[in-house]
Amino acid sequence: STWRRGVRFTSRARLLLLLFVRGNFFFFCRECFSRRRHSTVGKKPASYPADCASMLKPCQEAAAEASKNVTRGDWECHQKTVSEGLGCCSWLVVEPAPKDFIENFVGGQDFWANKIRVKYKKTEPKHIAYCDTFKKLMTELMPYVKEYHMTGVTFNPKGGDVKAYAGALAPPPPKAAAPAAAAPAPKAASGGGGLGDLKAALGGMSTSGLKKVTKDMQTWRAEYKKDGEIPATPKKGPVAKAAVKKPTVVKGPPLVEFQQRGMKWFVENQTKEQGVITIEMDPKDGAKHTVYVCHCVEATIDIKGKCKSVAVDGCQKCNVLFDSAISSLEVVNSKSMKCQARGIVPSVAIDKTDGILTYLAKETVDITQFVTSKSSDMQISFPNSEGDMVEAPIPEQFVHKASLASNDKAHVSSDVSDLYSH
Repeated sequence: STWRRGVRFTSRARLLLLLFVRGNFFFFCRECFSRRRHSTVGKKPASYPADCASMLKPCQEAAAEASKNVTRGDWECHQKTVSEGLGCCSWLVVEPAPKDFIENFVGGQDFWANKIRVKYKKTEPKHIAYCDTFKKLMTELMPYVKEYHMTGVTFNPKGGDVKAYAGALAPPPPKAAAPAAAAPAPKAASGGGGLGDLKAALGGMSTSGLKKVTKDMQTWRAEYKKDGEIPATPKKGPVAKAAVKKPTVVKGPPLVEFQQRGMKWFVENQTKEQGVITIEMDPKDGAKHTVYVCHCVEATIDIKGKCKSVAVDGCQKCNVLFDSAISSLEVVNSKSMKCQARGIVPSVAIDKTDGILTYLAKETVDITQFVTSKSSDMQISFPNSEGDMVEAPIPEQFVHKASLASNDKAHVSSDVSDLYSH
């Protein structure tokens, strides 16, 4: 399969597969949910979801480690697709709308999956099948959660302590057997399985039996020695200081305020620490209100209801979602933005912005116009006739030709570069 090939050729991609091995998360799901009653075996903890969140810690640590070790290459987008999508597994500790929580991660994995679709559309259909299969795994989870766990996990009021079940989730891994001269390949288990079975199935990928290559064995190093030679002592250079990640800095205190004068909402200096900032538009006067988002970093702003317009100024790595805008969406002086119109927006203006992905609903694709200037790395994503998300870049390169018009005046014609004709 495409995933197995990716694992063979990209060693660090194994971290994504190990996500299923290190944590007991998926076995927790299997043991704690009754297939017939669609409810947990254990009763609801007194401090849910805090008590259950600790059970997901190994899974979350593995996901974080996998994200850090994504490498550039032919399989980079495959790794990022899985890494983005697996975040939806935390729906077990989400209230009151776990289905919506899962849906938020579908778009994230689609961003990388669409790059795979564009690259392999005409050459290797199995990559397209890889993307469709992984997306189906997430989309088919949503109706199940909506039907049986609409407002959160359905617990069994007569059950025992959840932690008691979590302690006996996965059986211990089997002891490694002595290597045989010609051991037959193990048959796939017909059902059930456990953490031990999964580790046994992955035994061929283990690196525990490999010898460590020391510096004196590497021919290109100064420490390399031939038989009988004494290796040269390497000179110690200055120790490089570890790079310190700069903290998120905003220009002032966070603010969410509506000013009657001017009929404008102000959303300022928000970060991811504030969580999702939700603004509810008034059903009567909301269409007269403008939403102004400025100086936010890694924030998520969700605008419910119809508004007059949305303006984003001086923001970085933010997500801006809105239902409908009568006038326009404007993005200025920003970086690495994601904007989504769930309804209709007639115009999108992008100015002095480096990196923006705009998601459009199906009903607004033929209506929306884009006006751009002094911007780069602009993408548009929207559903096709089958409902799958497709992506197209906004051109940044043009070919200009100068000529004389019929009235002997200077004229310049412009065409999109051939770079965007494929």
